Amino acid sequence: MQIVSSTLPELKPYINLKQQADKPSLVTGTIPELSHKDDTVEISPAARQLAASDIVNHSAIYFGTTQINDSLNRLLKDQPSEVKEAVYGIIQSNLITNVTDKDDRAALLDLGLTQAKFIADNYMKDNEAAEFMKTFRQIGAISTTRTVVPDTKQIHYATPPQRPVGAPEDYIGLTAMMQTFEPQTLNKLQDAINNGKDWGSVLIDFAKKVSTRNDWVKQYREDTANQVWDFTGVNRFEKASTASRTAFVKDINDLIDQAGLRNADTLKENIDAFVRTLGSSKSI
Repeated sequence: MQIVSSTLPELKPYINLKQQADKPSLVTGTIPELSHKDDTVEISPAARQLAASDIVNHSAIYFGTTQINDSLNRLLKDQPSEVKEAVYGIIQSNLITNVTDKDDRAALLDLGLTQAKFIADNYMKDNEAAEFMKTFRQIGAISTTRTVVPDTKQIHYATPPQRPVGAPEDYIGLTAMMQTFEPQTLNKLQDAINNGKDWGSVLIDFAKKVSTRNDWVKQYREDTANQVWDFTGVNRFEKASTASRTAFVKDINDLIDQAGLRNADTLKENIDAFVRTLGSSKSI
């Protein structure tokens, strides 16, 4: 199952340079001086006993929107690598996921926002913590817009209106207009980009149409002015103590048990992975 954000990457034309004639090529064959017997790799007993918890899978960097990306980059710039990994791990494992069950996603979202609060309370100053949680609640709001295209099984998330750095406050992106008024054109644009087709003509044709539709612009601005991209739902884990890792994990596990959640084991594995990722970045 593929996850696709409604936010498209910056579109830049490019030129494929002609490959040089003298480019090295791969030639198969044998070298007489070598035996060419099967190679073997010796694994030490210690390596064979490597625990699953010691295997690290790095999380993908989440972009979301220009504003979300800028906020996370600034707030995590001076943080230890373990904290950065934990933050993007929360997004990947709890907020923007491929989990299909609605109730399971809701529980993971609550737990992810609570994990974000633990980081805010223990690794950031007041102003930074407030911005960090605002950004995470916005990602939480994005996660609730999840839809699946029946034919392709692609997962789509709507995103808040965004503007390039330095753009005026009243800037409106073409893809945002597509998403609102012609979602089928947005699908066509995404398909063209993903498959190397002529996406430029799709943008140009839509831009021409927008220039004649003042009613679209007016309606879009009115609608977006009333939108609040901030997850404000009741969080079943919000009372968990963030005073220490031990207290945090204990409270979370107790709340999971009290709620009688069917995915309790998954949630407990999730919180264990979160604390494990933080490692020794800070003694809490």
